[in-house]
Amino acid sequence: MSLKQAFDTNVAPVQYDEAVKPVVNINMTECKKEDQPRMVALVNRLAKSSCGLETLQIAAENGFKFSFFEPGVRCCGACDEAGHWVRLNPTETDDKLVGTLAHECRHAGQFVRGAHEAFGVLDVRSELIAFRAMEADAQTYAVTSCKELALQGETGPYDIFKKRYPEIEKAFDTAYKAAGNRITHDVMTETFEGWYDQLRTKTVYEEAYQIEPMTKEIYEMKQGKEPTLFYNKQTMTGPEAIALAGWTKDGNYYTKDPHRLEGGKFLDVAEASMQDMQDFFRLRKEMTGMEPDPSLTAIPTRPDTMKRDRPKMGEKPMAGMFETKDRILANKKLYASEQKVVKQAVLAKAAAMKNAR
Repeated sequence: MSLKQAFDTNVAPVQYDEAVKPVVNINMTECKKEDQPRMVALVNRLAKSSCGLETLQIAAENGFKFSFFEPGVRCCGACDEAGHWVRLNPTETDDKLVGTLAHECRHAGQFVRGAHEAFGVLDVRSELIAFRAMEADAQTYAVTSCKELALQGETGPYDIFKKRYPEIEKAFDTAYKAAGNRITHDVMTETFEGWYDQLRTKTVYEEAYQIEPMTKEIYEMKQGKEPTLFYNKQTMTGPEAIALAGWTKDGNYYTKDPHRLEGGKFLDVAEASMQDMQDFFRLRKEMTGMEPDPSLTAIPTRPDTMKRDRPKMGEKPMAGMFETKDRILANKKLYASEQKVVKQAVLAKAAAMKNAR
């Protein structure tokens, strides 16, 4: 689910010991043999952190497959719900990928607990609450894992995180010092909320998870396709999002009122994003008669903080847009098909056993 672009493209060659085994029994069936020693090294580094070890074990025990992307992918890493995989960008440094691995494995844990990466199922307000909570939680686990490694003398992953995500690291460090240099649930809560101070990041995610799917939907409907995004079928509250996102083996770490996620900086969108969403529902109603999502009126706006260069709603999409949505929807369809086959096999076996009695 990560959208961060890779900045460090010149990775110095590193020699990995091929005899070393992973301390967590990960599935590397999709990882090239020549890449497996590096994956093992990353897993073993992250596992030195108690937070990292916890999230690695959850991903591994639930069958997620660990591998690297092919060249040309721009994101640092991703976790796929339906395909059950975690992938990392090989062009990134190991110091960066340790935090990324913690982030993506945390997404795996979210999926295990019932979170979903699906567009247009929740209303827009709930989608913002849910998707943002998942990202804030994943980054909380990433920086916490990196800090635990830094306390052991391995400072590289934390230094990289601080450089890439200064708002989150500042929230973490301020809370950490206030807690007497201890990592507590209150510290993790403040870190979680620090994610929402990233104005540019919030805008990027709005464009990727709300605006781009809407833009493609209108364009495809103009080509004669049926609607696929409905938005007003299900809702999610702040407490429900926190129940999925804030889980730890020692109880939920979020110590504030989770209803906070339902307003203010936790829910606001850029003015341009709101305009695009309003245009989407206006155009959809003109084309289908479907009513707009009423939750839109409950979403506050903030001033635009970045220049946007994208087609208007209804215009032909730019080349290269929508890979994330296409991948997710394709995997959802494949996963649903596989589940149907499994269910049919189970029913057939049960019927055969009944007839044999």
